[in-house]
Amino acid sequence: MVGLLFLILSLLKSVLCEWSTYADNTTEVLDKLLTNYRKEFRPGLGGKPLVIETDMMIRSIGQISESNMDYSFQCYFRQRWTDERLKFKIHNITEVTLNNLFLSLIWKPNTYFLNGQKSHQHNIPRPNLFVRIRNDGRVYLSRRLTVKAACPMRLGLYPMDKPVCPLVLGSYGYTTDDVLYMWKYGNNVSVELMKDVRLAQFDTIDVTTSNNTETTPFGEFSILKVYIYFERRIGFFILQIYLPCSMITCLSWVSFWINRDAAPARVLLGVTTILATAGIGMTVREGLPRVSYATALDTYLNVCIVYEMAAMIEYAAVNYFTKVLPLEGGADSDEEAEAGPQAGKPPDTEAQGVLHQTESHDNGSTEKPTISTQCAKTSFKLRTVDSCRKNRRRRRTRFGAMLLYCLTGDLKYRSALRGKGNAQAGNAVSDIDVWCRYVFPGTFLLFNISYWISYLFIF
Repeated sequence: MVGLLFLILSLLKSVLCEWSTYADNTTEVLDKLLTNYRKEFRPGLGGKPLVIETDMMIRSIGQISESNMDYSFQCYFRQRWTDERLKFKIHNITEVTLNNLFLSLIWKPNTYFLNGQKSHQHNIPRPNLFVRIRNDGRVYLSRRLTVKAACPMRLGLYPMDKPVCPLVLGSYGYTTDDVLYMWKYGNNVSVELMKDVRLAQFDTIDVTTSNNTETTPFGEFSILKVYIYFERRIGFFILQIYLPCSMITCLSWVSFWINRDAAPARVLLGVTTILATAGIGMTVREGLPRVSYATALDTYLNVCIVYEMAAMIEYAAVNYFTKVLPLEGGADSDEEAEAGPQAGKPPDTEAQGVLHQTESHDNGSTEKPTISTQCAKTSFKLRTVDSCRKNRRRRRTRFGAMLLYCLTGDLKYRSALRGKGNAQAGNAVSDIDVWCRYVFPGTFLLFNISYWISYLFIF
């Protein structure tokens, strides 16, 4: 038992001694590497351009702001390059992982995000980075960053748009003669997106990359680009905007079934629907930039307001040109109403004969009507076919004529209607209201069909 314990202690001592030797050798080698090292000069100065191999892993995506035209994400940003000045030779050691203090003592690429706005490296509880050096001088640097970059958006299709947010990175001062950036694993595969990335309002469709050279007055610079493709979810907008606005617009058409004598009810209904739709539109525009063009949502809201205003204007026309009561002494029946515009002519002699003959028999006798009465009936039945056709054509064109009078503001037409009104029966249902009961819903349905087909499948 004692011998076994002694053997274990001996092995442990030998391991510790060997580890101490490796640590001392590594420290000594690294110290010698940095003895004459000048971090101000890039590796291979005066020779071929230094190749910086880059790749990224996007860990999470933050808020995408339409008002500020930007987005943010958290990533692991990795870079690799070869610095022959850092070659070392240690027995059984091919790579050495160092802390962030060593990074401040060696040369590193001055990579920056060209469209970045407010980015930072995580330093809690310690700086989130590490450096690994290989025995052939290969350096591997990884950082955990939160990047906030500009994302120009064209909101003409909002909220059915598909934003494409770019990320452009390159060297702050080195041209292509000194530094070249390349994707480690080639285009479209060097940027990895974690599978658990979820956004409340967007779906991530794809991530693509490209390697470009940008020419400026200061020279040519090697840059890398990342494009993140998003697709906006419209479920929120349908439930909170499209559906309520459509229902409010349909509510404004209830006025077509309300009697035209109920002016307060119809006016209040029209004004309320317009204000409700306008309020929804103002709330939606608070989260959008003040662009000079109309979005898809603006188009829908404005069309809803136009329909609601048209319902109000329709009632104004009905109220002014069809809601009439007879003047004092006006006609009380349909036959007298047709004779109303010819009130200046003397009454027909045959009609007077019928009236006198009827008054002469008010004592209850059953005597047959006189010849004058029969002549009156005969004259009524002998109306020509042409006059009947004219009356039918007049009824068919009544709606068009009323619309024309409404648009031209014909006051003579309104004055003539007063002679046809019936104070006891009141105003009947307007033909304009009857037509609008079918025109408004039908055209609004056609607009919705063309709207959704255009924005979802064509644009």
